[in-house]
This record gives sequence, structure tokens and C-alpha cells, in this order.
Amino acid sequence: MPAATPPDPTLAESVTNVPSHSQIAVIGGGIAGLWLASQLSRAGYSTRLFEKTALGQGQTLASQGMIHGGIKYTLEGFTTTASETIAAMPSVWEAAIAGHGPVDLSDTRCLSKDYFLFSDSRITSRVTAFFGSKSLRGRIDALDRNDYPAALQHPDFKGLVYRLQDLVLDTGSLLETLARPLRPHLYRSETTLALDAEGRVRTISTDQGPVTADYVILAAGEGTGELLANAGIQQPAMQLRPLQQVMIEGELPELWAHAVSLSAAAKPRVTITTHHTADGRTVWYLGGNLAETGVDRSREAQIRFARTEMKALFPWLNFDAMRFDTFFVNRAEPAQDNHHRPDFPFCHQQQNLIVCWPTKLTLTPMLGNQVSNLISAPPDHRQPEQLSLPPAETGASPWEQAFGADTSAGNVRP
Repeated sequence: MPAATPPDPTLAESVTNVPSHSQIAVIGGGIAGLWLASQLSRAGYSTRLFEKTALGQGQTLASQGMIHGGIKYTLEGFTTTASETIAAMPSVWEAAIAGHGPVDLSDTRCLSKDYFLFSDSRITSRVTAFFGSKSLRGRIDALDRNDYPAALQHPDFKGLVYRLQDLVLDTGSLLETLARPLRPHLYRSETTLALDAEGRVRTISTDQGPVTADYVILAAGEGTGELLANAGIQQPAMQLRPLQQVMIEGELPELWAHAVSLSAAAKPRVTITTHHTADGRTVWYLGGNLAETGVDRSREAQIRFARTEMKALFPWLNFDAMRFDTFFVNRAEPAQDNHHRPDFPFCHQQQNLIVCWPTKLTLTPMLGNQVSNLISAPPDHRQPEQLSLPPAETGASPWEQAFGADTSAGNVRP
């Protein structure tokens, strides 16, 4: 019997060096990347996701978790493109939370099913009349004092209160819900793209080595700009709109509300959401005009300004006994004329590369549908090969970093 022919080592090497393949590779582990990975995986596509730090560690965990219907864009007394684009989004999210839709969010914790809008003084009669008009019926309701949230029941509060159709989600819970079924294929790794002569993504370099995919989806928020630049891709261009959010920790009532006034013109003066650290501390997280204008102030000046605003809005609360801190975050978006806020989610396809920004947490389901419509290949209904990369874990919220039991942030009490 002839001796067996030894294996060809050259052939063995060539086989083992074939990059591991999946139909979909998502780069970026915030809400956009996880939603897209979940939606496409549920549709039967073999899907991997790569995140360079931690899931949500950027805009998602820094967001206030509001799923809003655009009323805050109508404060000048008329509807806008932004307000109408976003109007149906709360019902879309509610369906997903009920277990219906392209992703299953039934395990996501809802912080509040009510969101409020209150005036620090009488707002203009035009805006008041508009809020009661047929065009906003079902989206906003004026409340009697007995129905005000507890935080606004104090006799010193003299303004008006409206209830919106909006809801607020725990973004950490949202990320965990989306990540759970994807866990075997969520990886922590730096990535770079290598293109062929036609501009098609040939390989994705990871910390383990190259991988390939039929479609590569860039959903890395601010990191998308660097990924595009490193690949020599000039379009689409990205813009950054910064915020300096404020956090207050102390004996605070729960409140989820926009504070509006004539002084803040067409934007909420302050947007307030309530959160809790893992060890039970209550935190108000402040956005709105306060955060937008805060980018021009130092941390210390922003804290002084926020304290003044809070004392003006809630003079019955003792903010001198509370701790303040701030958090800078960039909103990454497709570049717009005059650096304006985009009204729609954005996705752009170049060969097998899809670049996307949801532009707002609320619009993520709309982005999911846009991207899904660009995937023309049929799903293979397979699980991709496991890679020997570390898993991508969920990040920490700004308030957990500032006030949690395991931190000693430089927050201040006057």
C-alpha cells in the first residue's frame, strides 16, 4: 500500500489565512449599530458587530433617553419639518417595547411613560393657542393643577403644565436588550477598512486580523469620521455639534420635563430627565438650551449657570445641598449647510459600504428601515464563525461615572 501523501503546507496555510466572513459587519456599538445588527440578524443575516471601547460609550449613554414626538420643535407656534418627521416615533418605539416590530425591546426599562412641558411663566398666547389646536390633537394635553407631576405641585409654581405623548427609556437597559441575543458576535476591537480599486471594502482589519463581509455598515457616531478618513473616503462629510450637559445629585423629586420660557426662544430652556445610580442616588440630567449654550462656558461657569437656572425654576428646592457635575459630548451628524441640525436620519451607500447616522435617538427605527432597504442579498440564516476577540461590554452612563459608588469624580457642592 503506497504511503500517504503528506499535506501540502502551502495549501494548509492558504486555507487558514482565508479571512472569516459574515454577510453583515457593523462597526459601532451605540444605539444605531446595535439596532441595525439586531434588525438584520433577526431577518436572518449572519451579522457581527465591532466596537472599539464599550457599547453605548458615547452619544447613546450620554443621551437623555427621550423618545419624543417633536413638540419641542414647535415652540414658535407652528409645526416644522423636524416636528413632523418625528411625530410618529413614540408609537413605533412603543410597538417595539410591546414585542412587535423589527427588533424586540420588550425587556427594555421605561423610566417614564409621561413627559411634561412646563412654563416658568405665562408663555405667549400664540403658542398656548397652537398647543390646543387640531394639528396637535393627541400629541399634547394641558393639565389641571391636580394632575401636575409631584415636582411641580408646590404652591410657588405659577406656570402651565402640558403632558406630551413622549416616553423616556433607560438607555443602559435599551443597549442590554438589543445586545443580549447578539452577545456571541459583539466584539471589542479597533477596525480599519481596506478598499479595492472600485471603492469596495475588501477587508476589515481587526485586532485579530482581517475579516470580510458582504456589507459593511459604519454606525460609529463620531468615530465614523476617522474610519472614513483612514480609508481615504471624503464623502459623506461629518459635522459635530457639541453639548455640555449638567448633572445634579441630591434629594430630588422624579421629573421628566422641558422647561420653556420666552427667554429661550424656540428651544426648551432646560430639558430634565431623572436617573438613578446603581447605589440608588437620584440624579437630574440637564440638556436643552442650557447644554447647547454651555459649550461656550467652562465647567465651573456652566455649573454656576445651571445652579442659577435651577433656583429660578425651582426656588422651593435646596440646590445648595446638592452636587453638580458636567459632561461634554459631541453630536455626530452628516454635514449640513450652515451647520444646522438635520431633520432626518442619514445613510449613504458606496458599493458594499453603508455609512449612517441616526441624527437622533428617536429616529433610529427609521434609519433601520432605510438601511434594510439597501441590503439586496438574501439572508443565509447562518451564525458567523466565532472570533477570538474580547467581547464588547456595555459602558457606563455619565451620572454613574460622576456619582456612582465606585467613583470619586470632581463634582462640586457650593
